[in-house]
Amino acid sequence: MSAQLLPRTLAPTMLAPDLTQPVRAFIDAVNAGDMTAALAQLSPDAVHHGQIASYRPEGVRVLFNLLRNVLPDMRMEIRDIRVDGDRVTTRVVGTGTHSGAFLGQPPSHRPIVWQMVDVATVRREPASDGSAGRPVVTERYWDVFADPYAWQEIGVIPAIMC
Repeated sequence: MSAQLLPRTLAPTMLAPDLTQPVRAFIDAVNAGDMTAALAQLSPDAVHHGQIASYRPEGVRVLFNLLRNVLPDMRMEIRDIRVDGDRVTTRVVGTGTHSGAFLGQPPSHRPIVWQMVDVATVRREPASDGSAGRPVVTERYWDVFADPYAWQEIGVIPAIMC
C-alpha cells in the first residue's frame, strides 16, 4: 500500500477541548467495552486508514471486537495529545493480556504493550436544525498494531526481527 500523506489543515474552527472531546470519548468507550458509544464519536461516513486497509465505522467495530477477543483486558491510554488545525494527534499506549488466538497463534497469556499514533480529523456534524452540531471524527490515520514488539509478544514474528 502506498503511503498516504495528510494535507495541511486550515486554522481551527473549534477550540482545542472541543476537538479533543470525540477522540478522548472514543478511547474511553473502547476501554469500557462500549463500541456503540465509541462509534457515536465518528461521523457515519468516517474513514479509518490503517496500514492493512481503510474501513468505515462498522469495520472499526469489527476490529475492536476482534482485539477484545484476543486481549479481553485491553486498555488504551492517551499519553500525548496535540491539536493542529482540525487535526488531533495522539500517542496512545495499549496494554492487554494475550488470552485469545490471533493469526493462528495460540494465547501466550503474556502481557502485551504497544504504542500507536492516531491522527484524527474532527469537524462539527451538522445538526438536524441546520446549526453547527457536535464535533465528530471524520477521518483517521492509524494502525493499532504498527508496533513490531506487539507482534513479537503474540508470537507472529521472531524477536530477532524487532
